[in-house]
Amino acid sequence: MGMAARIVLPPELADEPFSVRRARELGLGKSRLGGTDLDKPYRGLRTVAPAPTSVLELSRAYATRMPPTHVFSHGTAAVLHGMPLPGRLVHERVLHVTVPAKNRPPQVAGIVGHELQAVLMDVELLDLLPVTSPLQTWIDLGPLLTRGELVAVADFLCAGPTPRYEPQDLRAAAAHLKGRRGCRALREAAALARARVDSPKETEVRMLLVDTGLPEPVANFEVTDAAGRVIARVDLAWPQFRLCIEYEGDIHRTDRLRFRSDITRRERLEDAGWRVIRITDDDLRDGGRELLRRVRSALAARGCRA
Repeated sequence: MGMAARIVLPPELADEPFSVRRARELGLGKSRLGGTDLDKPYRGLRTVAPAPTSVLELSRAYATRMPPTHVFSHGTAAVLHGMPLPGRLVHERVLHVTVPAKNRPPQVAGIVGHELQAVLMDVELLDLLPVTSPLQTWIDLGPLLTRGELVAVADFLCAGPTPRYEPQDLRAAAAHLKGRRGCRALREAAALARARVDSPKETEVRMLLVDTGLPEPVANFEVTDAAGRVIARVDLAWPQFRLCIEYEGDIHRTDRLRFRSDITRRERLEDAGWRVIRITDDDLRDGGRELLRRVRSALAARGCRA
């Protein structure tokens, strides 16, 4: 006798994660739910293989069994919001879920539960997933990130021409935190947050300069010519010394049009009397010693006495 044909899943279960309870309501038995074509990402859940692996896929799977008062938070919410994070959090595959205080956090393998006073929970939907707001997520990251990493996330929240938050919003929120783990680091990071920062690398370079005692550069400064026309917007600048730093990622090297545009842009800046220090990832190694030497030398040559 041949093997019995595998029971075909109902259409409503074929494309999305589904709960065991829902499957049983539709007539599937224990043996079908244990089939090798189904993955079991969390207790009480099934998905049609391949198994979910990314934070987004895992979150979508778990959301099918989440009570309405539970919300994705901490590193999970940060990944879903697209925040710049260190690799240890980006590659983490456990999910963080927060519940209102005095409620039992989830006791499920692969889930880390947290509690927070209901009045403090700031929740929104992101791609139909309940997540803590960007500001609440940043606060929750306080005990998990270094000061520099918290500043990078703070700068991310305040980036762009029409940011959702201003640095003063972060400072106000951090100032009201009392007795919470990470509150001191959050206050320090909020004080160092700046608007119009385009990338975590710009934050890293700025923090390196400031922590060494050099004058803080202005982020994304617009350089104009004698007629007031914008020549370029530079990553980090000391306008009074006509000195700037430009961070160059791989796209500056591999994109031919971008490479040519960068040359023209630099020539215009130099014609306007600006000195441009171009840096790459290599300049941030070994504590950025060579970069710091170059910046100090350039500042001194332009009259800075710091």
